[in-house]
Amino acid sequence: MDTNHVPSGTPAPYGRACLNCTRAKSKCILLSNGNGCERCQRLKKDCRPSPSVRKRNGRSSASRTAQLEAKLDNIVSLLQANGGAPGLPADWENATTINTARPNILPCQATNLNSTPPGIPSPVPSAPGDSPLVEFWKSLRISPEEAEKTIRNFRTNNMRYIPFIHIPPNVTSQQLRTEKPFVWMCIMAVLTPGIDQRDILFSRITDIIHQKILVDVAPSMDLLLGLMIFVSWTTYTRRPFLNFYSHMVMGLVCDLGINQAVPKELSTMQAFKCAVGWKQHVSTSRTIEERRAVLGCFLLTSCVALTMFRVDALRWTPHMEESLTILMEAKECPDDELLVTLVKIQLVMDKVYHLRRDGDNQAPSLMYTKSIQAQLESVKNQTPPHLKEDRSVLLHYYTAEIIIHEAALRDTPSVTSPELHRLESLCACLQAAKSWFDTWLPIPGELYLGIPFTMYFQFSRALVTLYKLSTLDDPAWDRNMVRNTANILEILDRIAYNMKICASSFDVSAPEWNIFDKGMKMTQSIKQGWEPQLMEIWYPNVPPSGIESDFVTPSSTMPDFPINGFDDAWMMEVFGSM
Repeated sequence: MDTNHVPSGTPAPYGRACLNCTRAKSKCILLSNGNGCERCQRLKKDCRPSPSVRKRNGRSSASRTAQLEAKLDNIVSLLQANGGAPGLPADWENATTINTARPNILPCQATNLNSTPPGIPSPVPSAPGDSPLVEFWKSLRISPEEAEKTIRNFRTNNMRYIPFIHIPPNVTSQQLRTEKPFVWMCIMAVLTPGIDQRDILFSRITDIIHQKILVDVAPSMDLLLGLMIFVSWTTYTRRPFLNFYSHMVMGLVCDLGINQAVPKELSTMQAFKCAVGWKQHVSTSRTIEERRAVLGCFLLTSCVALTMFRVDALRWTPHMEESLTILMEAKECPDDELLVTLVKIQLVMDKVYHLRRDGDNQAPSLMYTKSIQAQLESVKNQTPPHLKEDRSVLLHYYTAEIIIHEAALRDTPSVTSPELHRLESLCACLQAAKSWFDTWLPIPGELYLGIPFTMYFQFSRALVTLYKLSTLDDPAWDRNMVRNTANILEILDRIAYNMKICASSFDVSAPEWNIFDKGMKMTQSIKQGWEPQLMEIWYPNVPPSGIESDFVTPSSTMPDFPINGFDDAWMMEVFGSM
């Protein structure tokens, strides 16, 4: 084979191979005379250059980012044109303008630079959506003077029992309504004596709660604190609601993340939102307001859990333990020490709750009872001196003692050899119930409106416990001693009188909404139901007819109000759970 007839050539540059060599994926050697390539000449084919050459992608990463931002802008524009992006969270914001002003700052970092410092309320923006709420406020017929008086009463009376919010004395009603409109509305609702006015406020508040939580999914500290106020001091309701609303409060706390320390890194979802260029509110520290609120949430939900056994309290975390110390050291307001003390007592009661929930429903051992009692005494010894005689602290302390020792009521009595530690627990339970009512009964009926539901739960527990002690059938137990120590019938009379005074401050034209009027009638019905058995126990030698004529109020003067006819949260549910 003669190979000298093919002139030598040079390889074709990258992208310059002829069409035949390109199709055959063969090396293209161009002839020096410019008459095609060696392969085409050897195969006697027409050597033609490729019709096109490979082009490099000249788009930069910056242009791709710009295209992505343009697409996001178009999406936002379409959503806004269709009614303000109903499916878009309110705390999301296009970060294009932020990146334009500060090209070297990530969207999440830019948010921190532009956000309001922790602890300072963010101003309420003036938007068209606010006008219905403003119009609603104007329709309430609450004068500025009445609003100021209501805020003062809430600060001085309501906060004496469960201070999970601090309203400084220099904050006016107008300022509070601007900074925390929902908190302001809830305070007005729970302290407004007019039933019609309260009905309007309560209906509006429930609408806002459902809209903000279930529809908009827009948690905020204003919504959380307002909901806690609404739950704590709601004084009339159509049906039980505390279990459901307790879940709402805990859901808000967890969604805000204030029950945990600030995470050191973004979650997967936060990182994704940041990566696609949406504004995210990333906290750098927990404020005193947040720490106070989460402790108050634990106090409320633990009380519901301990009384109803249908929902667990907010889970206790190391961050919440840290908040106890920080609140005591910060001393931002005098009530913080009270809140910390109440939470510490509630933690002791919460241990008893978990023992009963997770145990075998048997009475705790003597060792465990003494251990829990020792923890309660430790909390009592750590209580600041100026709070040792505080009414709220004492009521919580006596309730804790009742809860610790009431298990002895479920023990089966021994006929031959009564257990000494059981009798000690029964006596401790009796003394705690007596002390609780000695602290509760002097409270004027006019102040019942400022007492939270947690106290009414304690009231129901103390009352039921005292009744069980008064009727306990045990040879070693002296029921006449119980009567001489704390006469439950006399206590019921005083309770009914105080509730009657409080009920008289409401509009009597709507008694079905007046929970204190119901409370008075319920107390009278309870006495009517308990009195015959108590009289038979206390005076066994007196004929039943003689007991009725001398001690029992004639049925004609008693209201026809069956005990199981109540559906109020702090009445029917409480007494039905014990």
